[in-house]
Amino acid sequence: MTEILIKQGARILTPDEYRTLRSALNAKHKLIFDGMLFSGMRIAEFWRFTEHPQWFHPGRQYIDLPKGASLKKKAKMQERMIMLSHMGNRAIEDLVDAINRGEIEKISRVGWNDNLKRAAINSGLDLKGIVPKMTRKTWVSWLMVTYPEDGLRVAASSGHDTKTMQYHYLNLPFSRQEQQEIKGYVIGWGGRHETARNNGGLP
Repeated sequence: MTEILIKQGARILTPDEYRTLRSALNAKHKLIFDGMLFSGMRIAEFWRFTEHPQWFHPGRQYIDLPKGASLKKKAKMQERMIMLSHMGNRAIEDLVDAINRGEIEKISRVGWNDNLKRAAINSGLDLKGIVPKMTRKTWVSWLMVTYPEDGLRVAASSGHDTKTMQYHYLNLPFSRQEQQEIKGYVIGWGGRHETARNNGGLP
């Protein structure tokens, strides 16, 4: 059994764990889960975004998060541009389509926590570290393991300072196979032009 990765009480999902957990969510929850993961937004930021889908700019693959969207007093950056990968752009497009159809309703932090834990149980995953903030931590970890030389842009996109990035997200022990799979999810982030095999995830 592969050892679970935990940072500050939150699970850092491997690609296989992401797919396993996602498979146990219903269709609407899959859209929310993918939106949270591939944007790396804080929970409050994400739900603010669902109220303002016009912040999404698919042509340039980013979300323009204005001042006040975070609602976190200690947030390092009060406004920022969230860069998306190719897969992330698709995930947000699907989410925005559902928002515009009136299909996405806000879920409380407690309710979303319960949904994630239920999905983990149903998919046979250990409950350790299965919490709402794991999607944000997972995404930043995936970016940093793939693009460690681009830490400044990852920090700017995620709203972290560089000290936080260095302390929490460098040198995470993903296996070589996991790193190869992660590349498929982060391709295109920040205007990069690499190509990689689609490892599955979004249907």
